[in-house]
Amino acid sequence: MRTVIIGAGEVGFTTARMLSGEGHQVVLIEQDEALVQSATEQLDALVIHGNGASPKSLSEAGIEKADLLVASSNSDEVNIIACLSSKAQGVERTVARLHNPDYYDPEEPLARDLLGIDFVIHTEEMAARAIKDALMVPGAINIDNFANDSIEVAEVALDEDSPIVGQALKDVILPEQSLIVGVVRDGEALVPGGGTVLREKDHVLLISGRRRLAEVVRAAATDTAPVKDVVIYGGGRIGLRLALALEKAKMSVKVIERSEDRARVVASQLKRGFVLHADALTEDFLRQERVDHADAFVAVTGDDRANLLAAMYAGRLGARRTIAGLSRGEFAPLSEALGVDVTISPRMLAAEAILRFVRKGEIVNVALLEGGAEIIELRVPEKCPLNGRPLSEVSFPKGAIIGALLRGEEVIIPTGRDSLQPGDDAVIFTVESAVDEVEKLFAS
Repeated sequence: MRTVIIGAGEVGFTTARMLSGEGHQVVLIEQDEALVQSATEQLDALVIHGNGASPKSLSEAGIEKADLLVASSNSDEVNIIACLSSKAQGVERTVARLHNPDYYDPEEPLARDLLGIDFVIHTEEMAARAIKDALMVPGAINIDNFANDSIEVAEVALDEDSPIVGQALKDVILPEQSLIVGVVRDGEALVPGGGTVLREKDHVLLISGRRRLAEVVRAAATDTAPVKDVVIYGGGRIGLRLALALEKAKMSVKVIERSEDRARVVASQLKRGFVLHADALTEDFLRQERVDHADAFVAVTGDDRANLLAAMYAGRLGARRTIAGLSRGEFAPLSEALGVDVTISPRMLAAEAILRFVRKGEIVNVALLEGGAEIIELRVPEKCPLNGRPLSEVSFPKGAIIGALLRGEEVIIPTGRDSLQPGDDAVIFTVESAVDEVEKLFAS
């Protein structure tokens, strides 16, 4: 597949690296010379210095031969113009990253028809939703939803007090209709067998039907008390969306914002939450605002360093759970060393969304995991060679496992006696080396 990407920032760069690594032809257009130089040195892609909204730059990138355009610059206007121009040149599919939801409402036919964008990514909205989902299931560090939210996967980091540490997988007792589908150990993903003994610091992936996930997580995690009081550091696009969502979930919300003007904007939109203006976070200030008693502290300013340090500080003061938003990948390894419980990466959320446009088979959803693993939701095609055969009798790719099926409205956690049927939504955990085999198996 030939893909043209506008913007070499974190989202564009991550997407380009991902696609070129899978053997796709990638052309990247970027206006900032420093980013052009960096991308040229690090990517197996053609990097063009230019304006992504310019017909000249698009022509130089060979837009008339492209299968997909990904417009991921920091300018909504540039991204929209690039998509319009590309459609006029015959590009089949376009993806745009937009910050301002006023530009595009998927429920508004006029906007959809006029702009003709096939998929819109609102990274801030996605990040706020991901944080809220994690807060709604205490004990999990990440939640992914599949099959129209009928199937959920929770990532749980095991500590020394976890009830399943030291147990072989075959001896682990979980609620009915749930399963451990994957383990990430020392940065490496694996499909565990019955004899796999779970260890402290393992990250386990638990899958179950909707509304049962909290019960499943309680079987593996330690601190699973409900989250009621949340302090949000940063009232920007993510912070405000998150505060409004948590208010609707009946949580007590307090927002700390460095800009006085922005603090007033946030305060005007919240109904019950408190908004505080503070130029700097000091220990006295945090204690005065009872951050040490908060169930969760979420740092989502536009500064990754500030987010990590604030989350670390809050955790050391006594906040039960700390979350930091990170836009740059190089800061992610620091989170564990600083004691930050959860990191949310808008760039990775965007990359996951884009993956569904470039994968083989009927891809419905994709979640990227640590260690190169993925959770893929596929629609089972009519001619899938596995259809109708008991799973215990089929040769499924090594390093992959079917974790759940959605058949009609029924969620099935399959055993060896179950079989696939055309039209099923299959949620599959796979290590990086098995991704291609899984896709080929389900290609229609």
